[in-house]
Amino acid sequence: MKIRSVTRHLRHPAIRGLCFVVLMAALSVVRAQEPAPAPLPTSAPANDAQKPPEPKKENTPDAVAARFLTSCSGCHTLTDVKLTGPGLANAMKWTDAELKAGIKKMEAKVGPIKDEDIAALAAFIKDTNAPKRIAAEQEKMQARLLAKMDPPDAGLGKALFAGKKGLKNGGLSCASCHAVHGEGGNLGPDLTGLFKKIGGKQPLVSAITNAKYKIMEPHYARHPVTLQEALHLTEYFSKIDPAAPVAAPPPFAEAGAGLAGVLLAGITLVLRAARKQRGRDTQLVRRRK
Repeated sequence: MKIRSVTRHLRHPAIRGLCFVVLMAALSVVRAQEPAPAPLPTSAPANDAQKPPEPKKENTPDAVAARFLTSCSGCHTLTDVKLTGPGLANAMKWTDAELKAGIKKMEAKVGPIKDEDIAALAAFIKDTNAPKRIAAEQEKMQARLLAKMDPPDAGLGKALFAGKKGLKNGGLSCASCHAVHGEGGNLGPDLTGLFKKIGGKQPLVSAITNAKYKIMEPHYARHPVTLQEALHLTEYFSKIDPAAPVAAPPPFAEAGAGLAGVLLAGITLVLRAARKQRGRDTQLVRRRK
């Protein structure tokens, strides 16, 4: 009976409103006693100036050193050693304007060079760390080349040099004009110490694939040496010991060369005499007419 009486009283609107007010007041007291929630962390505004620079990766290419290796090192060194062009050791004493003008002239051989690239190369040539940068970039470039090619083979390089294995594009073998330790042709210089003189593998690969020498350039522009062949040849040159004894020339080699010269001179004289005689005969025929 008591429960029914209480239930009946709770159904009264005034009682129900009073209960709602008491409940809301109790909830307010409970919330007031709860600790305030911690504020959410806010991200600080990005400030690139305060960020430390990212460390340079070891395999990041040095673009200026790479440009020097591919476009300049085939003809120039940073030392006093002269290739087809002068050594650039004295370039440290040149003014920026003189050095930039000299690089600008090279466009005739290597193609257009942007002004910003000329400025970068000029600064690079004057950089005292340039030799170290070249050595580091040379290793990276060599690694990238080797990853795409067959491993360089000194034996194949020697066969290509001597002409025992033909070049893919039909070019003349190196031994047609050059010798190593006295073996080969004599039209061009002996290449026994070439590897050390030119400064390592990458400059030599560049010199072989982009021959800018007066006699070689016209021929190898039509019959280019492939990159794979250049790697084999470079490996061969890297194994040559300049201190090794020079092979003795075969018997009567000098006499044979002299005889060949005499024969060539004789043939030239005979051809000239024949041309003159043909001219005289033509004149006689005209007079008779």
